Amino acid sequence: MTSYPKQYRACPPVSVIILTFNGGEFISPLLQSLVNQTYPNDKMQVIVVDNASTDDTVSIIRKTHPFVKLVLLKKNLGFAAGNNQGLLHACHDLIVFLNQDTICHPEFLKSLVNIMLMDKTLAACNPNIVTPTPPNYDSIDMQSSPASLFVCDLSPFGYGKNRVIDSAPIYHQKLLSGCAFIIRRETVSKLGYLFDESIWMYAEDTDISLRIHNTGQKVCASRESIIYHLHDPKVNLNMPRLRLAGQAIMNRVYVFFKNMNGLEFLIFFPFLWFGGIFKIFEFSMSSAKKAIYFLPFGLFSMACMILALFQIPRYAVNKRPKMEHRRQPQYSLLKRILKL
Repeated sequence: MTSYPKQYRACPPVSVIILTFNGGEFISPLLQSLVNQTYPNDKMQVIVVDNASTDDTVSIIRKTHPFVKLVLLKKNLGFAAGNNQGLLHACHDLIVFLNQDTICHPEFLKSLVNIMLMDKTLAACNPNIVTPTPPNYDSIDMQSSPASLFVCDLSPFGYGKNRVIDSAPIYHQKLLSGCAFIIRRETVSKLGYLFDESIWMYAEDTDISLRIHNTGQKVCASRESIIYHLHDPKVNLNMPRLRLAGQAIMNRVYVFFKNMNGLEFLIFFPFLWFGGIFKIFEFSMSSAKKAIYFLPFGLFSMACMILALFQIPRYAVNKRPKMEHRRQPQYSLLKRILKL
């Protein structure tokens, strides 16, 4: 692990927000991994927002981790609104968001906080998000550290693309993954709000990322801050998955329309169009399946994009009314995405 200069070894208080929904199988190992942090436990405010779970998530937390501040929602508000509810209860200036199906390396929080202390220009930072194989707790080696940095960055076609970075401990990316990240309270204040609650789930982190870049701030990922995502990367294109994929495609149209001026969006829309069609090649499935599914998924994606375009008048209600507060020159968001 990196040895930080003495001035960056301080431990400011941190609020940790975990949104759960029927996460009984995940929540106890995650909370225990927070207890096992090298970061002082008395400097951590742990908040669990439960999205009206119907399993034993809440009873497990009450029985085994009474130090947690529980926020119980009467109905499932979705990912964006649920996390915003947690933010209302956060007491500190550094705020960490974690998915329920994650496990934290003992040095996770210390390394993540130190990155923010060392670079005051950073608005937010992702840890090194590692997916164990197979994706379960027993396959995790808490004593080792990966030599590579695993990130999900924004592709020129508007969707998240997994990358492996071997050259540097810090990587400045365009996409802040919503799986696990730390953000400054002052950044949230500059943005006006954190998660857009009109997005139930999917692409809400793309929206945050674009809004951060529109204010001239930076995001990065840190190799030394490690978290394990117990998420099965394999994709089966069944009906539930297709509905989620369709929603993600439509949400991407919304967030880029929302965060770009008219000309930028007009130029970028063809990239979004082809991105929706060719996203299938990013799925974790065999080449044979990709070839079989390419045409039907491409037609499905085009239909979703057309439907999203017809809903643009509804999107316009939430579109940012003024773009003048951008700190970067005009079209900088488009240039940054396309790397022009």
